[in-house]
Amino acid sequence: MIKTTFIRFFTLLIFFSLLPIAVENSFPELDGYNLQAEEKKKKKRKRAKLPSKKAQKIMQQVQPLLESESWDEAEMMISQIAMGEKFSGTDRGVMYFYLGYIYFSTEEYDQAIDSYVALINEEEADYRQQNQARYSLAQLAYIKEDYRSAVNYLLAWIDNEEMPSSQAYSLLATAYYQLQEYRNAKTNIDVAISMAEDKDIPILDENGEETGEFKKGVARENDYLLKMAIFNELKQELDVLPIYEILVQHYPKKQYWVQLSGLYGSRDRQMDQMSALEAAYDDELLDKQREFVALSQLLFMFQNPHKAALVMTDGFSQGVIKEEEKTLKALAQYWHASKELEKAKPYYEKAAKVSEKGEIFIFLGQVHFGLDEFKSAEAAIKSGINKGQLKDEAGAYMLLGQVQFERQNWDEAIKTFRKTIDVAENQYSDKKKKEKEKKKKLQDQARKWITYTEGEEERVIALEMKRRDLGV
Repeated sequence: MIKTTFIRFFTLLIFFSLLPIAVENSFPELDGYNLQAEEKKKKKRKRAKLPSKKAQKIMQQVQPLLESESWDEAEMMISQIAMGEKFSGTDRGVMYFYLGYIYFSTEEYDQAIDSYVALINEEEADYRQQNQARYSLAQLAYIKEDYRSAVNYLLAWIDNEEMPSSQAYSLLATAYYQLQEYRNAKTNIDVAISMAEDKDIPILDENGEETGEFKKGVARENDYLLKMAIFNELKQELDVLPIYEILVQHYPKKQYWVQLSGLYGSRDRQMDQMSALEAAYDDELLDKQREFVALSQLLFMFQNPHKAALVMTDGFSQGVIKEEEKTLKALAQYWHASKELEKAKPYYEKAAKVSEKGEIFIFLGQVHFGLDEFKSAEAAIKSGINKGQLKDEAGAYMLLGQVQFERQNWDEAIKTFRKTIDVAENQYSDKKKKEKEKKKKLQDQARKWITYTEGEEERVIALEMKRRDLGV
């Protein structure tokens, strides 16, 4: 699963990391990072070589053309340096640098490589541009799937860069991964992630101004995925839970929330499992029946049947959840538990029609009973008993007797309560303590209902006779 997830995002994310280095008049160095003391490499500072004033004037005209992506015009203007005898080796280095950038941007990779190699071989070129050329050559080698050359260029770039960037170590790790040198990949991706996470990032206010407070940095999404893929290839244990917690916070995607939810579930952290799935649902990321069903079950488990019902209803309305017995029954029960009996009724009715068991008819009977629809309740419960395969047949008869009592079908009610006693006798074993206690309790209730029904029948008859005598 981890490897599949990594590959899925790898191509898209690596594309953005391989874009050519931005060009400015000042020839900016890449963002860097100060490694831990034992990892630092103090590079000897070299004196920067500046192009001639004539070359600088050409560059000033070239810059707007690059910004507007007028590549042909920019190339023609830069090429003036090659045709002039008064230009120095430093000027030619600048020319190669800009030509490399243009060819890289226009995906003329072979010409870009030639330009950058010429820059490196130009003895009088500025060392900063030469090192940026090494980085660009590493990127180009990666694009051309020449991963060994990509590694070599990156190592050379790091050796000549005073403050290597975390992105460079990430690309180096990725190249090693492609070469299946997973231990080297592991070393470098750990460096890349540590560098990124150890940075202090200024916190900005709503106006974009620094507040004076800082937060810890975060590595790129692809770095975390690559790390998990590397550990998977090395068959080494890795606690991926903290990684997914970072991913959902900074790169929220459905698959990360779902994966995180599953990880919480595997560790018996059901509340966190529910929260992760709920966050994905609230962001409208869920699109599978099992995801909607799992979330609704967890919500119901944690005493939120109303939202569980809303989640299921949403799944049905989107066409994500199929109308089948188990899903219809679940939604009906969630509405039932929410005391939304009118909303529960149609789903129980649909589920009952496709069920081979009588259980759902009993639930439907309970709903009708709760809505004082006694005739419909009696019909539903009888259908359930006739269909059979009930988990609690004695309980079904008890409910039926109560419905018949409400309908003042005294004789029927008494017969049903007696039937309850007989069914309970066969349903529950005296050998099991809990079953024995349940049987006794149910039978005692049935006998009380018989006594109560007989007394109620006599009271109602007496009241009716009294009314007739009074002419009411």
